[in-house]
Amino acid sequence: MVKIFFAIFLIGGLLQSAMATGSESFLLGAVENLPTSLRIVKTCGNWQYGQQEGYYRLIIGDVHNGAGSEVYVQFITNPDQNTASKLIKTLAFSELNNDHSQYYFQSIDCSTVGKFTYVNVTGQYEHDEIPKMHHISIKLIDMNHYQLVEKKK
Repeated sequence: MVKIFFAIFLIGGLLQSAMATGSESFLLGAVENLPTSLRIVKTCGNWQYGQQEGYYRLIIGDVHNGAGSEVYVQFITNPDQNTASKLIKTLAFSELNNDHSQYYFQSIDCSTVGKFTYVNVTGQYEHDEIPKMHHISIKLIDMNHYQLVEKKK
């Protein structure tokens, strides 16, 4: 009986050890090396430009130790059997990522209306006399052009 218990205990320990080391993600090192200033990273929507197609990666990063934040949209290609995903373009928004006129963004998402993708961000503006939430929509026209619209709520 003791031998059976010991064998089960030993096998269980080996399985647990294998699971602890063998189940580690292939991307663990990359994820652990993401800068802590990147507070939100998510994907959404799809784009197509010529023969290339892919998805958007949305990023909100904190600046000045969290005093404000910046918004970025990246165009990432879809992987296929022969090619890994590639970063094609990063859009930065100078109207929102302004050191002298900062926002602190709490959320980001996207939606598709017709042929356009809209990136929606919500945050507070540092120069508001009375704190309020601003809802801003970024209409992605193509890889180089966009329109900003603040939604009144």
